[in-house]
Amino acid sequence: MAHPEPGAPSGPLTPADLAALRSVTDPQVSRDGLLRACVVQGPAPERGEPARSAIWLARGDEPAAPVTSGAGADQAPRISPSGRFLAFASDREQPGLWRLYIAPLDAHGTNEPWKIDAVPGVVEDIVWAADESGLVVLTADEGSDAGNIRGGTRFVPPEEAGASFLVRRPATVRRRVHWVRLPSGTVRQVSPDDRTVWEIGWAGQGPLAAVVSADPTESGWYDAELATIDLADATAKIVYTPSWQLQSPAVSPDGRSIAFLEAPQSDRALLAGSLTILDLDTGTVTRPEHEADLTRVRWTADGRLFWVGVASVETACGFFRPAETGWQLDQRWRGLGTLGRTYLTAATCSLDGTTIVAGFQAHNEPPELRQLGQRSGEPPHWRALTSLNTALAGRAKVRESVHKWKSSDGVEIEGILLLPESGYETPLPLVVVPHGGPTNATTSVFAAGAHRGDGILLAQAGCAVLLPNPRGSTGRGREFMAANLGDMGGGDLRDLESGVDSLAAAGIADPARAGIVGISYGGFMSAWAAACSDRFAAAIPISGITDWLSFHHTSNLGRFDEIYLDGTPYDPSGPYLDRSPVFHAAKCRTPTLLLHGDADLACPVTQAQEFYQALAAVGCETEFVTYKGAGHGMTEREHVLDVAERILGWFSRHLGFPVPGSTP
Repeated sequence: MAHPEPGAPSGPLTPADLAALRSVTDPQVSRDGLLRACVVQGPAPERGEPARSAIWLARGDEPAAPVTSGAGADQAPRISPSGRFLAFASDREQPGLWRLYIAPLDAHGTNEPWKIDAVPGVVEDIVWAADESGLVVLTADEGSDAGNIRGGTRFVPPEEAGASFLVRRPATVRRRVHWVRLPSGTVRQVSPDDRTVWEIGWAGQGPLAAVVSADPTESGWYDAELATIDLADATAKIVYTPSWQLQSPAVSPDGRSIAFLEAPQSDRALLAGSLTILDLDTGTVTRPEHEADLTRVRWTADGRLFWVGVASVETACGFFRPAETGWQLDQRWRGLGTLGRTYLTAATCSLDGTTIVAGFQAHNEPPELRQLGQRSGEPPHWRALTSLNTALAGRAKVRESVHKWKSSDGVEIEGILLLPESGYETPLPLVVVPHGGPTNATTSVFAAGAHRGDGILLAQAGCAVLLPNPRGSTGRGREFMAANLGDMGGGDLRDLESGVDSLAAAGIADPARAGIVGISYGGFMSAWAAACSDRFAAAIPISGITDWLSFHHTSNLGRFDEIYLDGTPYDPSGPYLDRSPVFHAAKCRTPTLLLHGDADLACPVTQAQEFYQALAAVGCETEFVTYKGAGHGMTEREHVLDVAERILGWFSRHLGFPVPGSTP
């Protein structure tokens, strides 16, 4: 476990500490493995300030250092095949609108980057040609929704920001692929106008793989297909139509195969599922066996496939290698830690497969860019390349363990249990934290909880905190992750209730003092449990869903509820009303605090408004806090601190425990 540097603060973590946490995303490695890059996200910004991020680079054995600086958020670092250039996206000129930049790399850092002005739209991904003659760039038209991964907001055009009214029309914005020739910077669109491109994969030559749909809205992703795009003649050909959703297309070095992932998934970019390899010459499909649910794959020069994924509450990475008897699995690392961010498991390797890097974090180990190493006779270990958050390491006065229990139907459920470090008497007040999705998983992270570490703060305050992976979670195969399709709020709620019962039976938790808090789908589960379960004495839905019917007509994810409720919103006897907390509010007596951003396009703020008014009408104790300008989750420092304080205060009052530092 990492420890703070001498002289660093050593007290328990505070909301201000967690707001100051810097995260590590989008790890990248040069072909020879000598350059390793990542995006370092800054602390929660002050009110009215845009988010900041910079690209950091580690050279050889030197520690990583920033190679971009200044205003704005820099992202999508892509090291050129020769290692001489860095392409990236930045919103330094117009906050919230990312443009293409290229910077030369030298031994002393980076010279001033130059902007490629001719690329239209907002840059979302970049791939270098193998000979560095150009770049393939994926962009979103201005006005497109950014998606949940970017806060559930929109890429607002400058002319719209000050407009007095907004006109919306269907199918007017798309995501497109462009070829940028270097060094001239001339740009040519290579994707067809009648298809939206959600994700791309390219070997630097030959065909481009793309996840495409005719529907350009966020709902279109749920029915996307796999296509190849010919960059020379700008044509697309559908090569695979999936049963579920797609992610991480990767073209083999010889251009003859595409590897990709397929599984049921509730959120774009967060898919974890099974590997499929498509032979483009014959159309043959191969599905190698593996235990973990994979989140990303990439080819190496010798024909292996690097993979990273979720394995219950753990994460893992390794390679598939071709053999006479089929693809053989080589697991390089697996453990109780997270490669990547919460819900966004990610790692990558060099083209020769010798260098593996990830943003790594775990309980009491804050995020850092790390490289996987292994000494002779010792297990693999993650060597830190950055020291971004060392002042926070080891300061959570909390113990972590894996908790397993049997649900009401005998299915084994797993989760992570946080307990105060020492000096407590059982039974403890308990807070259950269902994850978002629902097709995601709780793994071991530094800032555990529903919203920026509230689980750590609650455990430090004397609570037991259970972060469960109920049915519908990833990490245990397709059957388990599809187990709540058509049954949201059914078996998964019973899994949570049985988790409370198991901790009560073990003498750890007081069943009369149990609360529930969650964000997004976890927000739905918190509202649903408040209305439909007798296990919880207090609830806090954050950015959640309370009315599936109005959600379908106001969210940008209307296709999601059709798939996961397995019904139609136009059937009054169907699941849309039956599984909506607002239609069960009359029987709710659970004190419920609703926290929601007013700019959330995925789960609009009206979801919280409906439930609040329904609870108030029947005399249930409730409060509703709206965060101005916040999307799907709160990011401004003032908001982050307020959310943490309200969660601690609400549960302190209703579960009966003191908050450290508060006035009695």
